[in-house]
Amino acid sequence: MGVSGSMQANPLTLDWVSSGNNPVGYYYVSPYTAEIQSSRQLITLYCIDFNHEVAPPWQWQADIRPLNLADVPSLQYGNLPNTNSTWVKYEAAAWLITQLTQSASKYQQAVDQYAAWDIFLDTGHVSAYDSSVAAVGGSFAGDIMGAYNNAFKAVQNGYAPDGWSVVSPDPDQRADSTQEFLTPDVGGNTVATPEPVSILLLGTVLLGVVALARWRLKRHGADYS
Repeated sequence: MGVSGSMQANPLTLDWVSSGNNPVGYYYVSPYTAEIQSSRQLITLYCIDFNHEVAPPWQWQADIRPLNLADVPSLQYGNLPNTNSTWVKYEAAAWLITQLTQSASKYQQAVDQYAAWDIFLDTGHVSAYDSSVAAVGGSFAGDIMGAYNNAFKAVQNGYAPDGWSVVSPDPDQRADSTQEFLTPDVGGNTVATPEPVSILLLGTVLLGVVALARWRLKRHGADYS
């Protein structure tokens, strides 16, 4: 199935599948899983948006487009006054998610996830964010700030995101508070349709991990302090 560079007229329908398996503070750390309804393709989601929410069995409309400067005005936070400044924030978020995917440590993954959430964090959600950070205890807050600063240093030193696409809620649904994600599974302008056997194997594995609870389940995660 081809996905055009601009999908405003024909967004994809996504079904929430899994909330991941790394609860830290009050929230689950990426990756999560969703399914593209039209092709039954499973895609991996990394959240960069703490201000909004997706919860199982949520179904929502989203555009999927390569992460690049030209598309920033079409993204969840593209209405900020300075497009170039917004692009720097998306670059920093992508750098943090890249670190998350490369880390074998669940603690470090949590640090990178919370630092990515902090980039677009709005004032209305600071209290919930801070409460979750405090629930982990120890040096977690300081480690988050270190990762946050390193992300912007990396961008200043020339980091450019590669291989990421943005799963951005359709503008008509943004009033419904739907989150924005990065995915490595939809490169360029093409959404691949998996073979039936692949779908069966993936579906069998995921049946055991489908979460009925909200991904932002109000529960305490492991205390890494």
